[in-house]
Amino acid sequence: MERTGTILRGREFDPVEGRVVIDDDGRIEAIEETTVESDDIVLPAFVNAHTHIGDSIAKEAGGGLSLEELVAPPDGLKHRLLRAASRDDLVSAMERSLGYMQRAGTAACLDFR
Repeated sequence: MERTGTILRGREFDPVEGRVVIDDDGRIEAIEETTVESDDIVLPAFVNAHTHIGDSIAKEAGGGLSLEELVAPPDGLKHRLLRAASRDDLVSAMERSLGYMQRAGTAACLDFR
């Protein structure tokens, strides 16, 4: 398999026109500089290195609140919403957050729980 276009390569994401050759195990075999027809941009997948997936039920809550009003235990808005939510609601909210990350190109996340 291969992906073609402008490849953002290396630690500095240097733009290179060409193709990325991928083996059957999904590993990159080569990055080849060559003229291609594609306008696609090929870049490393994103990693969200600081998530709180378990708090997804409260993701959009708290506009205009202070940090203390939002998250201070035991009665910050986040804590009240978490207490009131059913397990199914919590799981559904987490699934939505993970689905959003996946659709946006996030390949991995690190959660704080």
